[in-house]
Amino acid sequence: MTCKIFLTRSILCFATLFLCQQARSQDWLQWGGPNGDFTIDAKGLAEKWPADGPKQLWKRPLGLGYSAILYKGDRLFTMYSKGNKEIIISLDAKTGKTIWEYSYARELWPEMRMYFGPGPNATPLIVEDRIISIGIAGQVHCLDLASGKLLWKRDLPAEFGRRKRVEEYGYSGSPLRYNNTVIVQVGGNDHSVIAIDPKDGSTVWKSGPGGISYAQASLIKLAGQHQFIYFSPEGVNGLDPATGQLLWHWEIPFDNGNHLTPIVQCNESRIWVSSQFNSGGGRLLEITRKEKNMNVKQIWFNSKLRGSCWTLIRIGDFIYGSAGGHNVSFFTAFNWKTEKVVWKKRGFHMAQSLYADNKLIFLDQSGQLSIARISPTSLEVLDTAEVTESVSWTLPTLVSTKLYVRDKKNILALELANSTD
Repeated sequence: MTCKIFLTRSILCFATLFLCQQARSQDWLQWGGPNGDFTIDAKGLAEKWPADGPKQLWKRPLGLGYSAILYKGDRLFTMYSKGNKEIIISLDAKTGKTIWEYSYARELWPEMRMYFGPGPNATPLIVEDRIISIGIAGQVHCLDLASGKLLWKRDLPAEFGRRKRVEEYGYSGSPLRYNNTVIVQVGGNDHSVIAIDPKDGSTVWKSGPGGISYAQASLIKLAGQHQFIYFSPEGVNGLDPATGQLLWHWEIPFDNGNHLTPIVQCNESRIWVSSQFNSGGGRLLEITRKEKNMNVKQIWFNSKLRGSCWTLIRIGDFIYGSAGGHNVSFFTAFNWKTEKVVWKKRGFHMAQSLYADNKLIFLDQSGQLSIARISPTSLEVLDTAEVTESVSWTLPTLVSTKLYVRDKKNILALELANSTD
């Protein structure tokens, strides 16, 4: 009897541990998803949808902004703007109903260009029991995740001054977590990047050369060391996220503030980066360690592989995603080792992509959602559906088989599971 009780308890403990680990693996705590690379551990996605598209579970008005949707504990979190206010919101993932909102006044500077809207642009970050956000005008807020109560706040332009690129389109870089700090791009000669203690908002370190760009930074391990890699107007830089020490810098010509594309890690020593417009293009950089120093060199550059503010997926030796500018773009596959483009397909303009269940899910700016199989030889589109009413530049969020999508007006939930699941 004792043996049976012990065995039963062991099974229950194992099952509970498995479910907890599975739940954690599905949490979206940061921009880029659970792994920060747009790859999702999900199964059972349908290859064909009903004639009128994936089943809509709920839909509700939201507001302006491009912040992605975070997920934790059956709750969604994102940001939007309304008039002269920015709002951080928590919603019930099952119903879309508001759990709490926190709003604050924000001032848009006269120099700001509103062609792409008033933001916010950045995605918040969840750190344990709190959520940290950056508004378009550089206001940082830390809220209690359960209640939305303000814990602390900072005003980056008031502390560090306004930077030219920020004045045009606002703060766009999402905060990232490294151990017990939150790393934020600020811009400035000795404080291009700062690390913040999420408990009280105090500065842990400030470092880095140059100004600020609109590209999202990355936290990855290269040459055996964790690195915070980010764009500045002067090029791309690698910092030690523990101390802020500059490890390396590679100069890249800069036009109109448009270092935009997320950084793609190719292997343990190489990254692919891209910029747009006149001097734009894609390049493969290799970062190696020699004794205590980091060395960086360019392996190749291709002016035709230009990216903008959309996501790219690396699978093995190939990178997939939209390439081109705002006016014309192709969905493209290229070999990052050789820079050879293996195929490209017109359409799917400015698509934001996720990879799950051996399938690519992508939402283009017109609101067309597609699911496809991809390989180095082809793009096989399985199905498409129109799912939003207005322009959508926001990365969708996939949790199990539920897809959460927003545009400039609404937020909605879709079911992508096989009908038998």
